[in-house]
Amino acid sequence: MTETPDLQPDTDAVLQEEPDYTTPAVTVSVKGPVRTQALPRGGGATRTVRLDAIKARRILTADPRRGGAQLVSHDRDFLVAFSKVAASHPDTMARWPAKVPLPVTASVEVHVMCAPDDPATGDETTTLSWLTESWAEGE
Repeated sequence: MTETPDLQPDTDAVLQEEPDYTTPAVTVSVKGPVRTQALPRGGGATRTVRLDAIKARRILTADPRRGGAQLVSHDRDFLVAFSKVAASHPDTMARWPAKVPLPVTASVEVHVMCAPDDPATGDETTTLSWLTESWAEGE
């Protein structure tokens, strides 16, 4: 039996706390508005595959280092689910329109398949591309 990974980040890492034995280089006192800026992503990947309407396919695993992903189907609508259980049947998957990027900001599994259509139309396949971005890892 596989264990579900803990995707919650370590609180100390999120707060960027310094160890107790170090002294801060500067003392900061905020007396007005503070501007923040998102950190740049540390890496990325791309891929394009052909999907059918027969069985869902896992394209992304649960990854706490993934900062985000974008999925786009080029030809037809596709179905998406964020767990193997939800991907077990088309009725438990969400339908997403073709040519509209789907942003995925959660660090979860992603399962996809081509949306089934009227059998009289023939082709039940689509091309799906995705782009992922990973958080900076540090040293």
